[in-house]
Amino acid sequence: MNNTSIIPKLVNGFLLFLAIPVLHVQAQKIAKPNIVLIVADDLGYGDLGSYGSQIIKTPHLDQLAAQGIRFTDAYAGASVCSPSRGTLLTGKHTGHARIRGNMTRQGGVEGFKDGVAIRRPSLLATDSTFASRLQKNGYRTYLVNKWHVEGFDESAHPQKRGFDEFVGWLVKEPKSHNHYPEIRFKGYEPYAVAENKGGKHGKHATDMTTEEALAILQRKHDQPFLLMVTYNAPHVPLDAKSTALYDSLDLSPQDKSYATLVSHLDEGVGSILQTIETTGIADKTVVIFISDNGGSREAQLVQIKQNAPLRGMKTDLYEGGIRVPLLVRYGPGAAAATSSFPTYFPDLYATILGMGGVAHAAETDGISLLPEILTPNSQNRESRYLYWEQYPKKGIQQAVRWGDWKLISPGNDAAVELYNLRNDISETTNLAEQHPDITKKLQSFLQQAHVPSDWWPVDNNNNKSK
Repeated sequence: MNNTSIIPKLVNGFLLFLAIPVLHVQAQKIAKPNIVLIVADDLGYGDLGSYGSQIIKTPHLDQLAAQGIRFTDAYAGASVCSPSRGTLLTGKHTGHARIRGNMTRQGGVEGFKDGVAIRRPSLLATDSTFASRLQKNGYRTYLVNKWHVEGFDESAHPQKRGFDEFVGWLVKEPKSHNHYPEIRFKGYEPYAVAENKGGKHGKHATDMTTEEALAILQRKHDQPFLLMVTYNAPHVPLDAKSTALYDSLDLSPQDKSYATLVSHLDEGVGSILQTIETTGIADKTVVIFISDNGGSREAQLVQIKQNAPLRGMKTDLYEGGIRVPLLVRYGPGAAAATSSFPTYFPDLYATILGMGGVAHAAETDGISLLPEILTPNSQNRESRYLYWEQYPKKGIQQAVRWGDWKLISPGNDAAVELYNLRNDISETTNLAEQHPDITKKLQSFLQQAHVPSDWWPVDNNNNKSK
């Protein structure tokens, strides 16, 4: 039988399965588990079969969802790459974080992108990451592929921010960060990728990333480990290996390439999951899968709606820019479950440290998700706030979620927007005037959550909320 031909049926069957109430089998706590954290790049909320895609084939990630917790209301730390990854690594939301944008308004370290001088932020030596904290608590720590929180600062290399070993790409070398890199790094040293020399498309970064991750998993480990695998896919440019899986479908060329990048990513995740099983470490290994932000309009897709049914895309504070897939498989004994508990990247920081037996309460804006993983939908949805901010050319944009309510302040004297996400997931109806008490409450939180940053100065006179 051709396995490819049955994938759509499996995906649709999985969606039907998710629509039926599922009995969650209580998982047991694991002392110092291995932690495999897999991060996609610009993957949309609706790109997986388990999140509603009827086009893109993702059987391995759908299988992961069927083996653990699928979070429906999970969020990235920001709507673009560097600040989002910074919140994940440090547990600080963007009102407190070191990194609040891909570029700084002032400060940072200057470098060049496409021949243009730019200034990028970086994690400093004083910034603690979950990797450095686990490293001090008996974990061996590994990073594969993308880092993107070093900017042009040589001292912010991943092996100086908590990772024992690193292989992948760095911002300073433009030939290292694309789907067919000519240069790659092992530790501090660059090496040439012969298959891609001179712009050839010989070896895809998704394959390199998977192979490097598998090589680490196949080692004999005498201590618990953290393996962070950060794929490039499906970030633009849409350089897919082959679109054969989708050539029979009536899709635009860019849709076929995008779908292929996602399915190629899914294939890599499948290899990682299989290796965890075959090496006999599944019972003591936690697997977490996320995207760093919502799907990007740069992909210019036609039929595929990356973030459906959400409004907005990457760079937006609407749901499409920040709500992402989150799948967690917590060792043995747990069946499929779905959690609607609102959560975001600072929570993953707290969760990873909590799993590793590291105290973390005083240093993070997040909470551990372990209670929610062990008993889904048991937490109080209205007990906390989730916060984001970002910086357009002028001013500051902010957003907060509290229970089912979400407030967005577009900045620059634009009126605030209030949405009830339980009734209006697509953010179509602004309820700010109908609910002035909630609007005022959340506006007050916006003021409390923002701590000024030297790298992103704000003219408060241009950011009055109406």
